[in-house]
Amino acid sequence: MATSLRSFQVGIYEEHLEEASFLYEQRRALIKQSDVDWRHIGDFEERLEAHIDALVVGADLAVEVCRRRSDEGDAGELFAAVCVFCRRRGASILANLLRGLDFSNVERVRAVGDALKYELPDDWRDSSLQAVMQGQGSIAALLGGVLGYRRTPGSDVLIEALHRVESRQQATILWALGRTRAGQAAAAIRSSVHSPEPDVRGAAIRAGLRMHDPEVWAHLLALTTTPPPFPMELGLAAGRSVVPTLIADATRAFSEESVMALGLLGDLSSVRALISLLPHEPLAQIVAEALFVITGAPLVVDVLVVDAIEEEELFDDEIAVYRETGQLPTRPDGRRFGTVERKLSINPAEWTAWLEANAARFRSDRRYRLGELYDPSILLRCLLSDRYPKTWRGLAAEELLTRYAVDVPLEVDMPVAWQTRVLREVTVPVGEASAEVDPGLWYFGRRAV
Repeated sequence: MATSLRSFQVGIYEEHLEEASFLYEQRRALIKQSDVDWRHIGDFEERLEAHIDALVVGADLAVEVCRRRSDEGDAGELFAAVCVFCRRRGASILANLLRGLDFSNVERVRAVGDALKYELPDDWRDSSLQAVMQGQGSIAALLGGVLGYRRTPGSDVLIEALHRVESRQQATILWALGRTRAGQAAAAIRSSVHSPEPDVRGAAIRAGLRMHDPEVWAHLLALTTTPPPFPMELGLAAGRSVVPTLIADATRAFSEESVMALGLLGDLSSVRALISLLPHEPLAQIVAEALFVITGAPLVVDVLVVDAIEEEELFDDEIAVYRETGQLPTRPDGRRFGTVERKLSINPAEWTAWLEANAARFRSDRRYRLGELYDPSILLRCLLSDRYPKTWRGLAAEELLTRYAVDVPLEVDMPVAWQTRVLREVTVPVGEASAEVDPGLWYFGRRAV
């Protein structure tokens, strides 16, 4: 009887892991899905939490199942298992898992990193820092990224790791240093802006901008060539003087990053150039988003996103028609099967007409966000909004820190409850910063540029 009961319990725990895996992957997909309100993801997180909690309550037997499935299961099961190990304080289990982790498997490494970002116990801080100090480069970079995500103090350890890990891992350590923002990291960051690796240079510049380092800022502006090597960083920290360079790059090289940088800068002189890019299909949607980010124009249309249908899903008569004509089945009204989504218009004529009708609302010497003069308060509203494009949402938190010295410890893949708490807590500092700046001007570290 005991054996059958054990088998029954093992089956239950395996089902919890399977469900947790599905919800983990679903949550990751929803974070990226443009038409899903970021708050809506909280429903999936609550369901995921219920399965992880059931495994935690399952005690030793559930931990044993998690340990086995962390080796044999998929990335989602690995995520859930690491969450359980953290909550059950299974430090030795986690240490063995990290030592045996295949760091060439991106999905599994991401799953472990995600679990640690959300679940790493606070009382494991010292042992985590020690692991960064002593671990091989891959482990040091993984745990360093987790500590940066959690804003865990320990820059001296991260600086040491920066000099020890391979160049491909340095970008992660620099990202973490930019999150912890300890003053003693400035020299290491400045040195890294001269790295031969573009990813490392970009991460170092972004970290230096987060610390309002004038040397890094000056170095970035000195790189304003055509094409600009770091357009997104210019969009986050530069003044309007870089707009012509970004327009040239966007219109000649069709650079998506330069388009986004123009949207961030919010200068009205870029709007006509952006409209001219709408007919360029690969850029059309991101250009429309940039225009919306600047103007707030509610130019939306219903777009049918056609379902992908495989031939094996069709009936015999449908297969015959498809093979003969290439036509797939349609609804009774003749439309293809799919989902109707509301998207921003990519019609240049509609944008031109809206601008002509609303020109009196704008001043040419100011910058705008969602049609309002740019200041800290509008950035906070971007973070709270369910209409603001999700591709740009995390950048609003970067802007609040880089432009106005309001540190918002938010990442867009944080659980919804965390994000809600963070945004509530920064309301007062955002209000204070708004009272100190001139709306519509360009700032770096709360100084006009």
